[in-house]
Amino acid sequence: EKSPSWRGGISFEPYGLDFNNNFKELIRKRDNQTCILCRTYRDKLNKSLDVHHVNYDKNMNILQNCVSLCRICHTKTNFNRKHWTKFFQSLLSEKYGYNYNEKGEVILELLKNE
Repeated sequence: EKSPSWRGGISFEPYGLDFNNNFKELIRKRDNQTCILCRTYRDKLNKSLDVHHVNYDKNMNILQNCVSLCRICHTKTNFNRKHWTKFFQSLLSEKYGYNYNEKGEVILELLKNE
């Protein structure tokens, strides 16, 4: 509790039920089994990549809110959260065409039945 990075114990909050192995593997495959920051490939890590929630909401388990990170890069994201949220949203927007509004909220595009 005396740590400057203490956030009231939110790291102990549970993840949503849909944050499961299948979902995490979907994110890792989308990111080509590579850390989205340092570009280290999973085979060089001897472990699976972490899946990070871009906006730090553990219950928002959608493609537009998650990225693959190695453990070292994931640790970096514990500080300056506003910066990292904007950074990852910009990166995901550029790389995958995802859309976010000025508040950083995901804009989901619904498919029309024609």
